[in-house]
Amino acid sequence: NVQVVGYDLVSVKQYYGFADWPEGHAHIDLGNRIIDVLPAPGHEATHIVLYDRNTTLLFSGDFMMPGRLLLDDPAADLASAIRVADFVRNKPVAAVLGGHIEEDTADGLFPWESTYHPKERRLEMSKADLLALPSALSSFNGFYERIGNFTIIAPIRNLMALAGLAVVVLGGLIAGVIIYLRNRRRRSSI
Repeated sequence: NVQVVGYDLVSVKQYYGFADWPEGHAHIDLGNRIIDVLPAPGHEATHIVLYDRNTTLLFSGDFMMPGRLLLDDPAADLASAIRVADFVRNKPVAAVLGGHIEEDTADGLFPWESTYHPKERRLEMSKADLLALPSALSSFNGFYERIGNFTIIAPIRNLMALAGLAVVVLGGLIAGVIIYLRNRRRRSSI
């Protein structure tokens, strides 16, 4: 009796019964155990966060974890952080459990896509970390920054900045070659 939820926004909204995505929240009834489902788009458009009322654990996936917080849509991520923080503000939270760990015990990041993690830090983050996330996201410089317990990156923005720099460098090289060729022609005609 397993049901697989599609990865597209229509499937996610329909399965959980979200009427006003990304506002509000839904529930999963496991029988004597309710899991609250909160929309958290930003890193991914269909991202959700789960709050288990019995254990008071918040399962945040890649929305918040001890590692790189990748913002594909910084405004949506900030709005999601505010909504999730508001939801848990007056609720007990034993721990926030992210999708994976990318940091060591000295708060250093492991290399990208590394599978070897010596001295890996613990997975759990705290309610205080979650409540600090909206402030960290609102003060983010837009590219790459370490703020408190968060390493925040906007990879699309970084790629656009790198592409812009490449265009400027390429334009400078082309201009330099044109100037060089004009000067060479002038010298050869003298």
